Amino acid sequence: MDFSDYLKPYLNKKTKYYYVALSGGADSLVLLNELKKLQNENDFNLIAIHINHNVQKDSEKWKTICENFCIKNEIKFVVHSLKQKKNMSSNLEKKLRDERYRFFEKTLEKNSVLFMGHHLDDLIETFFLRALRGSGIEGLSSIPKERAVGKGKLIRPFLNIPKSEILAKAKKDKLKFVKDPSNKDISFDRNYLRNKVLPEIENRWPSYRKNLNQLIENLKESSDLLITHAEKDFNEVKVKKNLISLKKFLSLSKIRQKNVFIFWINLNGLNQPSARVINLFFNKFLKDEKTPKAKYIWGTASKKGSVCITKNTNELRISELSA
Repeated sequence: MDFSDYLKPYLNKKTKYYYVALSGGADSLVLLNELKKLQNENDFNLIAIHINHNVQKDSEKWKTICENFCIKNEIKFVVHSLKQKKNMSSNLEKKLRDERYRFFEKTLEKNSVLFMGHHLDDLIETFFLRALRGSGIEGLSSIPKERAVGKGKLIRPFLNIPKSEILAKAKKDKLKFVKDPSNKDISFDRNYLRNKVLPEIENRWPSYRKNLNQLIENLKESSDLLITHAEKDFNEVKVKKNLISLKKFLSLSKIRQKNVFIFWINLNGLNQPSARVINLFFNKFLKDEKTPKAKYIWGTASKKGSVCITKNTNELRISELSA
């Protein structure tokens, strides 16, 4: 299957702009290069977005590589620079990711698509990271191929393609791409997996990517089935979108209660709790009958999507935690 075949299903006249998140790495350059070939045949608006994280010493050099590629290929180039971070904290990767997506959310207008170059190896790494954190089925379904971002849609067309094939394609097309030295820093969990754990797994089980990809597909199907059941149960217990009947909720079996609970949080666009937070909610908060108008909170007021659940004798109410 040619790389362009992974992109053609997403091309249509309704879409106003096609954006590509261009890091300068092999995956995003191959993606942009393939879209440029298709643009010559189909005539659509193609825009590359480069986020300069200002973390690596070669950040400006990477920006220049991306810009030069776009100039050479007559692609509109947008660059957004993040503020330099004084402290290289352990959750730096998450902070940078959150900032990137905030920019994408502001940028994507109606009828626009953002393509990202995530591949099968990224999918597998995310699966392991979430498994090690005790994620549920939805989390283990790993990276979604499509989801809404801002007023547009994010699409990851290369999720079934291993990194090795993308590197071979970059070499074949003679693309000059960036090699991020921080990918070798095993103090980051993802890099430890990539450089230490997964090579050992591949030595023992060479087809592990294909097999885990099938497992993830199976988990997605199971997750979809659970969501269907959760929606049905939620409609039985809801008063409003953010309000449910406590009596009806408690009449469900424990496993159905948990399923509805996760669905309710997602429905209101709030952050998912950890397994520990879920267990405390069911084992302590729900069983506490002494505290009137009790509150259960996770996250902080400064963090978007943090949750506050209030309970009275009749109802449970969910809202975003505010200062």
